[in-house]
Amino acid sequence: MPIYVCNKNADKNGRHEVHTTTCSYLPQIENRIEIGWKSDCQEAIRQMYEWNPTGFRFDGCFWCCFSCHTG
Repeated sequence: MPIYVCNKNADKNGRHEVHTTTCSYLPQIENRIEIGWKSDCQEAIRQMYEWNPTGFRFDGCFWCCFSCHTG
């Protein structure tokens, strides 16, 4: 089970990207929210929506969470 983090800063599409901690494209440490151990990126994104139910949008990283990447 990988450890997931989320970028505090939104991308150009207004989404906060979720990454595994082994990703080559991680945000800088000060821009990360640790999500923790999750079975997959869908579970990590669900966790972020539970923590942030009002208005934030989340997306998987193209490189490490491609199955959750929406563009």
